[in-house]
Amino acid sequence: MVCWPYNNSFNQALLCIFDGHGRNGEKVSEYCTTTVPELLEEDHDLLQRDPTKCLSTNIVRTDQLLFASELGAKARNCGTTSTVVYLRGSDCWCACSGDSRAVKGANQGGKVVALDLTNDHKPDLPEEKKRILAAGGTVTPAGPDGRPSRMYANGHVGLAMSRSLGDGLCKDYGCIPDPEIQHFSLKLPPKAGPQGEEVDSFLIVASDGVWEFITSQEACEIVSKCESASDAVENLVNEACARWRQFEGSYRDDITAIIVYLPFLDDGNEVAAPAGAAPAAASAASVRSSVGGEGKEDEDENAPLYINQGGVHGQAATGDEGIVSEHSNDFVKRRLSVVGALWATAATATHGPMAKTDAGGAERHSLKNCVPMLWQPCSPACAVLRATAPHPHAR
Repeated sequence: MVCWPYNNSFNQALLCIFDGHGRNGEKVSEYCTTTVPELLEEDHDLLQRDPTKCLSTNIVRTDQLLFASELGAKARNCGTTSTVVYLRGSDCWCACSGDSRAVKGANQGGKVVALDLTNDHKPDLPEEKKRILAAGGTVTPAGPDGRPSRMYANGHVGLAMSRSLGDGLCKDYGCIPDPEIQHFSLKLPPKAGPQGEEVDSFLIVASDGVWEFITSQEACEIVSKCESASDAVENLVNEACARWRQFEGSYRDDITAIIVYLPFLDDGNEVAAPAGAAPAAASAASVRSSVGGEGKEDEDENAPLYINQGGVHGQAATGDEGIVSEHSNDFVKRRLSVVGALWATAATATHGPMAKTDAGGAERHSLKNCVPMLWQPCSPACAVLRATAPHPHAR
C-alpha cells in the first residue's frame, strides 16, 4: 500500500506491507491497511515531532484495536506482518514487526549496493528467542531445505516469526507487535556529492515471498537494470515467482512488492495538499497490481496503472469517470492508495468480487483481493505489484 500525499503534505508518504498468514489472515492485513495510516495521520502532531514514538505507539494500538474489534476472535489464530516506511523529505523511518523487509539500493562507484533497512524477526534470533523462552514458548531452529525457524505456543501454532499483529495465541508466549524502528537520512541524487560518492537510488519494500529465494543484493541488481519502477517491480515479482517454481513446484507464498525510485519527494519545506487536489503528474506515484496463481489469465502488459491520490474525485487514465462498486465504504475517503487486481480470476480470489464499470455501466475489470477505492492516473515514480499464492492456506 502506498499513501501519497500523506499527512496533508506532498512531501510525505507512507509505504506499507501487511502480509497476512493463517486462515483469515487476509482480513487481519486488510484491517491493518485501513487502521495504521489513519491512526498515524490522526496523531499528526506526534508524527511531526517524534515519528519513532508515533509509529511505535500507533502500530501497537492497532494490534489492541484489532482484538477489540469483531475480528478479535479470529485474530487469535491468524495475523499479519507489519512493515511501515514513513518518508518525509530525505528522512526515512522504517517500522518492522515480522519478516516483510525494506531495502535501500545505493549507487556506489557505478555499482548498486543493497542495505537492509529492517531486520527479519525470526524466532531463533538471540534476543527474540530469549523473550519467547522467558514467556514459556518454544523455538525450533531453521532446518535443511529452507525449513524456517518457528515459535510454538504451548506446543501449538508454529509461527515462523517472532513479531506480528494478531496471532493472539502466540502473544501469550512471547510474540509481540512492537515494531523495531530505524531512522535513515537518504542521500538523494540532486544533493549527491563528488563523483563516486554513494547515492541512494531506490527503495524496495516487500513481503517474505520475495526474500525467500532472492537476497537483498540480488533484488537491488534486478531493480537497477530497469528504467521505471513499474518495469522493476514486475521483473522482481516475476523472478520471485520463478524461484518458487524452481524450488517449491506448484506452491508459492503470497508475493507483494513496492518499489520507489528516488527522489520520490521534495527535500525541502512542507508542501500542503489542498483537499481533493491531485499532485503534478511528474511527481506522482503509480500502482500496478497483478494476481497470480493457478488458472491465472494472461496479464495485459499495456493495462493502465492506477492509484488513489489525495481526495476522492479521481478519473481513470482511459478517460472514464472513477466509479466504485456497491460494496464501497468510507475507506475511499482516507486518501489511501490500495492496489486492486485488474485481471484476477475466481480461482485466486479470497474476497468477494467487485467490478469497475465504464460510464455506460458495462463491466470492464473484475476486482479481487482488494479494498473498494477510486482511481486516478499517475506516473511511474513508485509501483506496487502483488501475486497471490495458488493455495493461500497450504502451509
